[in-house]
Amino acid sequence: MSSAETIEEVPDIDGDNPPRLTRALVGHHSQQEDFLSALNGQRMPHAWLLTGPKGVGKASFAYLAARAKLTGGPIDAFSPALENSEAHLVEEGSHPDLFILKREYNQKTQKFRGDIPVDAARNMKQSFNLSAGRGGWRVAIIDSIDDMNKNGVNALLKLIEEPPEKCLFLIVCHNPGRVLDTIRSRCRMLAFNALNETDLQQIVHGRLESSDPNEVAASAFLAQGSAGYALMLCAEGGFDLYRDMVGVLETAPQLDVEKLHALAGRFGTRATPEQFSIFCFLLAGWLHRYVRCAATGADFQPVFEGELALVNRLLAAQIGVEPFVALWEKVERDSRSVAALNLDKKQAVLEWMTGFADASRQKAG
Repeated sequence: MSSAETIEEVPDIDGDNPPRLTRALVGHHSQQEDFLSALNGQRMPHAWLLTGPKGVGKASFAYLAARAKLTGGPIDAFSPALENSEAHLVEEGSHPDLFILKREYNQKTQKFRGDIPVDAARNMKQSFNLSAGRGGWRVAIIDSIDDMNKNGVNALLKLIEEPPEKCLFLIVCHNPGRVLDTIRSRCRMLAFNALNETDLQQIVHGRLESSDPNEVAASAFLAQGSAGYALMLCAEGGFDLYRDMVGVLETAPQLDVEKLHALAGRFGTRATPEQFSIFCFLLAGWLHRYVRCAATGADFQPVFEGELALVNRLLAAQIGVEPFVALWEKVERDSRSVAALNLDKKQAVLEWMTGFADASRQKAG
């Protein structure tokens, strides 16, 4: 996708607040200072690998950094966002020297493509062989390298191995352990940490001013440091979904069939991708919190009535953590496959919840 074309709005983890519209970055002060120091220095790294959990602000950082670089000249800060004609072109997605590489969205099917096509990466390479439209720097934002297939990554590697002059690559990465060593070795690494609950509440209050304070606080807790998920939980009915999920879990090991099918029925053919994404995140998060509690003795902080009683019942039964770890890993793995291959979401939910019931019957060996 070239920035010469206006970016078409698509649903994503950011909903109505895509990263390119970010005007101020909450948190990540040291990351901003590191980038600004390099930006104003003598040797600006041409490629940056922005790593950290999904939804913490890496893409927002990339767009703010692009605004800063494409406006030219030394700056003291890029958050709040710079305001001038060049910066507004970046925000609109129409700056001639900004290239955005991300998954395509099919408006007809209302689904994302499974990965970033290799042709998009090759088009970016061809674009960067041309002269800059403004005669200065050119910037590419790759959001994210996790969504690129092997051929696409190789095309990106060739470009950053021998970059044209005055080019900057801002590469968003959720799982740095999966990135090729040859990519990492050619990038300046900038690690982003999960946001704290205070920062998350500030973000949600700023974006969704009419949100219930109790829901905002709960979203900050459940979001595991991700602003994207905190916003989605508040905006997409995440608490009703979480309540229904807990309502099924607490009937284990003999699951309430009516509640189970009512929950799974939420993810039929008319379900939005956001709803399924939220459910996968909530279920994996619940399993992670339980495993941590069972393995380390850490307190389990409930959100709704019934959760603590379920956890205490599982702990009292001396159920080992191994089956819950396996289920947690399965949810993480299957959720990616279901989304990428457009598999049956309802069936996946039924299988996961049945897996929880099976795990709750096991005894520690």
